[in-house]
Amino acid sequence: MIDQIDPFPKIPDALRVAATTRQLVPFVGAGVSQLGGCPGWDEFANRALEFFVKNGKLSHAELDQIMGLPSRVKLSVALGLEDRHGLPIAFAELLKPSDDKKKYGARIYEDLGRLATTFVTTNYDDWLDVARSPFFRYEDLAMRNFDVPNAVFHIHGSVHDPKGMVRTTNEYLFRYASHQLSKGSDGENPFLTLLENIFKLKTVLFIGYGLSELEVLEYVLQKKGPAPNGEQFELKHFILQGFFSHQVDLARSLKEYFATFGVQLLPFSRDEHGWDQLAHVIEYLGRELPAGKPLALTTLREMEGLL
Repeated sequence: MIDQIDPFPKIPDALRVAATTRQLVPFVGAGVSQLGGCPGWDEFANRALEFFVKNGKLSHAELDQIMGLPSRVKLSVALGLEDRHGLPIAFAELLKPSDDKKKYGARIYEDLGRLATTFVTTNYDDWLDVARSPFFRYEDLAMRNFDVPNAVFHIHGSVHDPKGMVRTTNEYLFRYASHQLSKGSDGENPFLTLLENIFKLKTVLFIGYGLSELEVLEYVLQKKGPAPNGEQFELKHFILQGFFSHQVDLARSLKEYFATFGVQLLPFSRDEHGWDQLAHVIEYLGRELPAGKPLALTTLREMEGLL
C-alpha cells in the first residue's frame, strides 16, 4: 500500500540483489534524455513538421491544423512529406541536446552508467552509446548479442540509422509482430526472443517513462511472454514514476496496473524539483545500486534458463 510519496523511492531488496549480481538491465525512456536537453516525443514530432515549414513545403495554416494530433500521427505526416518532396528530415539535428544542458545530461548519464553494464532504450539519441557497443539495426537486436559486454540496445532504432527508426503505428506493429506473423527464419521474431529472455533472465528497471508513454510500455510489456500456467507474474521488474505528493490515489491505481505485467511501481515526489527530481533519483540509485562483479553461478543459471 502506498501511504505517502517521498522524494526518493524505497529500494526493494530484490532490486539491490539484482544490481549487485549484475542482473539489472535499465530500460531508459525519453524522460532521461529530456533532462539533458533533448526533445520529448511531442516536441520531436513538432520539430519534424516545422522542418517542412522552414523549407516551404508546409504552410503555417496546415501546421496549425496538424499540431493537435497525437505525436505518432504527426510523425507519420512528417514522414509522408519527406517521401512526397524527397527531402530527408535531419533527425540528428532535431534530437540534438541543447547547449545549456549538455553538461547536466552528461552527469546524469554518468550516474546512470553506475547501475549496470547493459542498457536497453526506446530513445533514438546516442547518449548511452558513449563507451558502449550500440545495437540498433533490427537484425542485430537478437540473442547472439545478448552477452556482449558494455552494450546498449536501441530497440526502436537510432538516429544513426534513420530508416530503421520505429516511429509510426505500422512500424511499431511490425517490430512487435508475434512469432507466427514474423518473417524471420522458422517463423521466429528474433527481437521478441531477445525481449522475452531479458525479462525472463534479468531484472528490468524502467527509468524516464512518463504516463504519456504507457502505450509504448504496453508494446514492450505485452511481448515479454505469458505468465507460467496462467499464474500472476512475480513482481521482479520495476518502474520509476514521479508524482506530486497529493497524487497518492493515482500512484495506488498505477501500482495495480503495472502489477498486472509483473512490474512494481517505485514512486518518487516531484513537489520540490519537478521532473528534475528524476536526476536526483538517478544519482541516488547510482550510489545505492552500483553494479557488482559478474558471478559465475549467475551466468550458469542464465545459460540453463535459455535451454
